[in-house]
Amino acid sequence: MPRILVTGATGYIGSNLSVKLAKEGYDLAICGRNEKKMEHIKNMIDKVNSERAVKSKCDFVNLELTDSKQVDKFLNSNRDISGVIHLAGMNSNARSLTNSQETYATNLFGSVNLMNSMLESDIRKLLFISTGSVYGKAKNGAKIDEAAPVLPETVYAKSKVMVEQFIGDYSKSGLQSTILRLFNIAGANSKENLTIGSNVVSILMNRLNSGKEFVLNGNKQNTPDGTCIRDFLHIGDACEAIKTSFNKLLVTNDSELYNLGSGKGTSIGELIDIGEKTSGKKLNLVVKDSVQYEPPVLVVDNTKIKNTMDWKPQRDIKDIISDAWEWCKSH
Repeated sequence: MPRILVTGATGYIGSNLSVKLAKEGYDLAICGRNEKKMEHIKNMIDKVNSERAVKSKCDFVNLELTDSKQVDKFLNSNRDISGVIHLAGMNSNARSLTNSQETYATNLFGSVNLMNSMLESDIRKLLFISTGSVYGKAKNGAKIDEAAPVLPETVYAKSKVMVEQFIGDYSKSGLQSTILRLFNIAGANSKENLTIGSNVVSILMNRLNSGKEFVLNGNKQNTPDGTCIRDFLHIGDACEAIKTSFNKLLVTNDSELYNLGSGKGTSIGELIDIGEKTSGKKLNLVVKDSVQYEPPVLVVDNTKIKNTMDWKPQRDIKDIISDAWEWCKSH
């Protein structure tokens, strides 16, 4: 099996992906900065390996991507790495608006350091996790395909667009890449998951569980129930798509860009209704003004990745909420 470097492995997607890849026998270099979270992932993978005849070989690396010398040293001494799945970085639209310097330093400069070191170490395969936020306020009601113009409105989205542009430039130097623009990933694979992320589903489940206020940012949008409509994809389906995309990247010289989402829209109002029915609890709802940078509707056209990868979502929004609720009750 190929040896893969996973950056941002202690995050929501990275932790789920690392455990999935270990279960399927991949050898991993798991990169993160939070020692407590890394220990949790290590324990989960140790449990996976205890049930396998052939163990997944996993190294756990505390790697600061903004330190170019540290990245150079690691990759130069690990040239057996087949490719990199790059998830590391700040991933909050709201936080990026008041932390632009940190966002650019982490997301842009950290990525450039990584790509420089990859080419110097003759590691040519990069799968980069981007975001559907790059499309900004897309045309209301239209599904977004890969040909849609990018109109980033936050520092986070701008930083992702810049990395995508750098990847395009680095392809001229031999870097081969797949870019996945993820929409709203949510849910849980098991109660043992490290986290269920920081997203509207996880916040909703936590508020239902605790009884604390849930803030709805606007109910007067140009949508059927007045609330924003979003595309939600189960974390398990997202990890399968990332793995499948990376496997294809390993055996091709093409660089590709894909949108990754369910292709179905769910309003925040519908989300609340399903959450209340699933939990059997009434939400403590507070309605405030809409957030300026949030488009009313953002739903993906996932035709390209479904046709190219022979992949499609296996779980719907009810599964996402049910799995997230079970996780919340256990934590």
